[in-house]
Amino acid sequence: MVNLAKLVASFDAVVDKSLRQSEASQVEEELLRKKFRTEFKDNIQLGLATVFAQTDSAKEHPPPQIEVTIDDLVLQEGAQLSVVGRRSRSQASWLRMTLKEKSKILKGLKVNITREKIDLSGVTGNHSEVVGKVF
Repeated sequence: MVNLAKLVASFDAVVDKSLRQSEASQVEEELLRKKFRTEFKDNIQLGLATVFAQTDSAKEHPPPQIEVTIDDLVLQEGAQLSVVGRRSRSQASWLRMTLKEKSKILKGLKVNITREKIDLSGVTGNHSEVVGKVF
């Protein structure tokens, strides 16, 4: 059986290690350390009591019941589609902007930029060895 004091002590060690790497003052570190320790201890006690307790004390703090409606799901799906659409549009505009910028640079260097289509219909066979050597 794992002792709660051992869990809190190992958590304190992780928090101390993280706080040493931060740029917080001693007062801020102590406040954060106390807050993390109390939150962790309370959450562990509540979780263990809720899962393993045989008494009524676990029923004092039942886990919150979340009710999800169809409207909530529709709103969430709409938000996800909005984010995906925005990302795809911003990526395309970023690529267009980069292409224009690179084209201007190449024109400034007087590099002949052609947009001819190359006919690859006569190419047959597996030329991956050649492509690997070229690139």
